[in-house]
Order: sequence, then structure tokens, then C-alpha cells
Amino acid sequence: MNFDGKQILSTFVKMEEEVSKYYAEMAKNAPDEKSKALFERLSLEEDKHNKMYAKLLEKHGGDMNREFSEEEIEYTKSLIDENINAKHEFDKNKKFADSLELAERMEKDGILFVHQMMELYPDIANKEMKVILMEEKRHLQQVRERMNFGPLRSLGL
Repeated sequence: MNFDGKQILSTFVKMEEEVSKYYAEMAKNAPDEKSKALFERLSLEEDKHNKMYAKLLEKHGGDMNREFSEEEIEYTKSLIDENINAKHEFDKNKKFADSLELAERMEKDGILFVHQMMELYPDIANKEMKVILMEEKRHLQQVRERMNFGPLRSLGL
């Protein structure tokens, strides 16, 4: 079956923009300075990813039509559909712990997307994708560390 990977890059651009905004909101509403600094940094890094994906889309967007198995295409489309339909709205009334759980899910989604992109298109920006993958894994770890920070947990935040 034929699949145009431009859909993946377009989703990356939108996803990174939304995640960057989400982290900026989390920083504004953070319960402590360490959380604020973490989410400000994550917002900037996700914004950097957004720009990288936008450049890749501009450079390779017209050259990503390829043949893949039906299973591979269905899996990729499900990742895209799930992301497009997911609402990553920041609710200021949400507990901070709930926001951290959403951040954890967003980072996991980002890792899945990067892996899929690297699997389907190993010839497109492999070096950049490896850098982004390492950064997304680091983001996931940092979010998890914040989730497990004792004082925040004991306060129910």
C-alpha cells in the first residue's frame, strides 16, 4: 500500500506546537520554582523540535510517498488519528499531578511517533531524529522525576 509520510511530519509540527504551549502553561501555574524551570525548559525544547520538523516537512514533504505493508500503514494512521483527536487542553483547575500525567503521556506519544518515523523513513533526517528521540526520552524521565518528587506527592499536587 502507498503512504505519504508527509502526514507524519505535519502531525509532528502540530503536536510539538501544542506540547510547547502546554508546557508554557504548566510553567505559569507550577507550584514551585523547580517545576516552573523544568516546564519552561521543556517548552523551549519542544518549540525547537517544532521548528526542526517544519524544516524537514519543507525539505522532504513532497518526497515521502512510499510502499508499506497494510499493517504498518494502519498502525501509523492510528498514531496520527489518536494524536489529532486527543485533546491536550490545559485545565488550570486540574491538579498538578494530573497535568504531569498528561505530560508523561504526551512524551510517550512523541517517542512512539519518532520511532515510527525512523522505522518508515530511515533515509530522512536520521541524525536529527536520533537527537529528538534522545531529547524526548530525557523529557519523559524529567517529567517522571517531577511526578515522584516527594513533597509534591505528599501535598496531593
